[in-house]
Amino acid sequence: MSFHDQEAFLKSIHPFGCLNTEQLYKAIHAINIAYYKKDTILISPEQNAEFLYMIIKGEVGEYQDNELIKVYHHQNCFDADSLIYEKTNSTFKVHEELICFEMKRVDFMVLLDSNETFKAFFINDLASRIQSAKQKEYSTQLSGFMIARVGDSYIHEPCIVDEKCSVFDALKTMEEKGSNCIIVNNTETQSFGIVTDSIVRHHIIFNDYNKYAPIGPLALSPIITIEQDDFLFNALLRLTKNSIKRIVVTKNGDIVGILEQIDLLSYFANHTYLVAVQIRKAKTIEELKRASHDFINIIKKLHVKGTKVEYISQLISELNEKIYEKLYTMILPKELANKACLIVMGSEGRKEQMLKTDQDNALILADDADVFVYAPYMQRYTDILIDFGFPRCEGNIMVSNPYWCKPLLAYQKEIARWMESPQKDDYMHLAIFIDSIAVGGDASLLERLKAQIFNHDNQKDVFLANFAKAALLFPTPIGMFTNLIVEKNQIDVKKGGIFPIVQGIRALCLQLHIQKTPTVERIRALKAEEILEEHFAEALIEAFDTFLNLRLKERLRTFELASDYSNMIQIDMLNQLELELLKDSFKIVNTFKKFLTHHFKLTFVQ
Repeated sequence: MSFHDQEAFLKSIHPFGCLNTEQLYKAIHAINIAYYKKDTILISPEQNAEFLYMIIKGEVGEYQDNELIKVYHHQNCFDADSLIYEKTNSTFKVHEELICFEMKRVDFMVLLDSNETFKAFFINDLASRIQSAKQKEYSTQLSGFMIARVGDSYIHEPCIVDEKCSVFDALKTMEEKGSNCIIVNNTETQSFGIVTDSIVRHHIIFNDYNKYAPIGPLALSPIITIEQDDFLFNALLRLTKNSIKRIVVTKNGDIVGILEQIDLLSYFANHTYLVAVQIRKAKTIEELKRASHDFINIIKKLHVKGTKVEYISQLISELNEKIYEKLYTMILPKELANKACLIVMGSEGRKEQMLKTDQDNALILADDADVFVYAPYMQRYTDILIDFGFPRCEGNIMVSNPYWCKPLLAYQKEIARWMESPQKDDYMHLAIFIDSIAVGGDASLLERLKAQIFNHDNQKDVFLANFAKAALLFPTPIGMFTNLIVEKNQIDVKKGGIFPIVQGIRALCLQLHIQKTPTVERIRALKAEEILEEHFAEALIEAFDTFLNLRLKERLRTFELASDYSNMIQIDMLNQLELELLKDSFKIVNTFKKFLTHHFKLTFVQ
């Protein structure tokens, strides 16, 4: 191998790619090529490790108590633990003739001490290793996108006036500071409001408001704020969610400036906010449809920049919710819209849906509403969403289905039956309903149903165990030797990884009356309740992110070719690092399944 070949090979093995040029140069000069025959014992409890091995060709098995527990192939390295701790419980035996690079212990230990990221990968636990690997995978694309803070963008000096200040004087102060808005200080309530130039124009021109009168009555409150050291991406989320053009920046609670959306967008250089504006200003269904078609471009841009899937899904969910709400108000007369609540369920309710997959929505009517009046509107709602690119739900969980479009009382009776005498599909119906959020109409209708679920006497062991056992429904596609179990070179990451985590976490939250919907927020809440240990909660979050990220990558890759979105990922399209991430994530799923089995005593459930 040439020097450049050795460099390329080493960099392909994580975490050697984390080394700087000088460290990598030293590593290359510290390795030698070696050959070992089949059945050679390289390391054992009686035979201390002398080298770190990096496989070029061949196969090595790791055994504990004469049982094969792991197999190493091309571009795998082993066994750092034996070198670091100078002991091992494992035996490493050559299965196929081995050609490899080997690095002496002393050289490896020097390298370990020279680079903290390199060292952390070998020293830390599984969750930290996954996180470290992800940082390597996306760091070349990240370009500061997700680590930018609000303070990194341009912050305008705030124009703050007393509520008794006249409009005229307040405008003069705003002009002097070159601001586009005025922060109004209400000293009596110790709160702040905001007045924009458009608000002033409206009141003076259309309401004949006296420009020498106090500005206080014109102020909108409460103001929407963000801390200066918060992530800039969170500012983008709040602007999008609230359809506003600026946000007040604080430092330890004190107002320090204004972040304008034009400055934020120039920093991000994407058109997320513009899409939100298009949705808000859409006057026809066709205009709303055009706005919804821009989502795929936003997703592609965010993903290629290394944005975490959790943040992409939050942002797209905010935009989707605006689409649903806008369409709801376009189709239904106001008096009908206000006497019902439009909800989305499942992955949409958990804010984990990005690309347009099948619809999961329902309508809750006030008890005095006529369900037959709503039926044609809801059929039209479903048809339009299909035209927008949201496929029909195979399970018919849509507002056009009378089962999912009925009065509050009918839902209350159905929920009681789900929880007291559940039948075949009732556990699934309850699961997706627990994930629901309101996107249009009277949200209090959903709140009453959620209260019924979480205040129900659902602590019965049998009910919770049956609800939780669905997490074990599909086998984890990883073998005894940490090999991936594939079919036609594909793995279903939803069945194997995503669903067990979602359902298991959902069951734990139902038991503890935790009403959050996003899976990651639920995991953090369970960690706060000390149901999950901190390191394992972080491991679950990292594994969940890995599954979502690899699925999104595959869906974007096949976007132009696929007629629908699959949960299958093509194994031969993954690089070595992604394969290792996938294996480690499935190990965490298996650990979680064992936890659920013990926690809910699932071995006693038929």
